[in-house]
Amino acid sequence: MSGYDLLLSKSALTRFSHDLAGAVGAISSSLSLLAEINETDSEVLDLALNNANALMGRLRFFRAAFGNDGPLTDIATTKKIIEDYLKTLENRVAHFSCYWEINWNIPVFAFRYILLTVQIIAENMIRGGKIFIKLDSEDKKISIQAEGQSIVDVVGLSENSETDDLQNLRLLPVFFLKKCLEEQNWQFSCFKNETKIAMLLNEKNVGSF
Repeated sequence: MSGYDLLLSKSALTRFSHDLAGAVGAISSSLSLLAEINETDSEVLDLALNNANALMGRLRFFRAAFGNDGPLTDIATTKKIIEDYLKTLENRVAHFSCYWEINWNIPVFAFRYILLTVQIIAENMIRGGKIFIKLDSEDKKISIQAEGQSIVDVVGLSENSETDDLQNLRLLPVFFLKKCLEEQNWQFSCFKNETKIAMLLNEKNVGSF
């Protein structure tokens, strides 16, 4: 294992632990509250159930996006994993809508690319927004675009990002996507402004934004 791969693994473990700890803690707090009041409270039960669903949504997503091949077998499964994951990112001010245009029976390995790209985009949409996923058979491209009220800078989307950037756990999906794309001789390009972000994934030498 190279030094880069080791750093990537450490960053992945740290990132997953951080993301899942919040959901686990919320469930624990809800159950503790139920124990304290010593009676069944529907609102607290609903809160515990919602947090449990969020935990499972993130676990399924992380397994599919970063784990071994297996969970991703078709576009229907991919869609559900993504839409369940987006729900875990929602709060009082952030909501997501996902729109699909599927005109291509894409190779199985590319399902992972879609998950990672959606994660990268969604995590940088502070107030949520609309995400459009287009699979184009004519040019064999995956286009994922989003519109929102506030989109932050995504430093790691630069092709010249340094390995040290892996210390920033928010950039883990970007670096992992790059590694996965390299395995199949694919590439990505990115366009972004204050309210829109778009990523295009395709085989190398096909084109970009």
